[in-house]
Amino acid sequence: MKHKESDLQIRCVNWFRYQYPEFARLMEHPKNEGNGNRRQGAIAKAEGVTKGVADLILHVPSFDTVEAEVPVRHYEIIPGTGMCSFHHEDKMRVVGYNSLAIEMKTPTGTQSAEQKEWQRLFEAAGGLYIIVRSYDDFVSDVTKYMLNVPVYIKAKVKEAAETIQHEQDERVKKQLKSFVKKS
Repeated sequence: MKHKESDLQIRCVNWFRYQYPEFARLMEHPKNEGNGNRRQGAIAKAEGVTKGVADLILHVPSFDTVEAEVPVRHYEIIPGTGMCSFHHEDKMRVVGYNSLAIEMKTPTGTQSAEQKEWQRLFEAAGGLYIIVRSYDDFVSDVTKYMLNVPVYIKAKVKEAAETIQHEQDERVKKQLKSFVKKS
């Protein structure tokens, strides 16, 4: 990733972690910049590194329409939109995305052929793919996306994050007690 794109990405990720702390670990950067020698590249490829993957992926669904929490029976991709249409028992239709991919670009930066191909595949699978060229674009686009995350998902993620934090706190307490006893 180019230096200016990297600076932008760091600033955006810091904002996201501050704004949505419960979701911070669900936004990831798939490290696919190709650092290293040919052997390391071959190992990375075998491990699953893919050309063209977006700079950030947010593993959280976001829906334009959600009326109730009901079990999903099946879904289909709405042609030409990359959006999923979920059909439920009660025939309610929910339109949204299963995740968000963010490609960071400078104001004049362009996508590579591999990035365009990956975008098409990601959208075909029901994800939303955006290109961000500024901090303000990132804040605006991600805020809009997060506003459409269903309340029940926000609650479940918050509960899981709090449980994880509690478990981490307990491990630290246990380590401190063990350290004090040894002293």
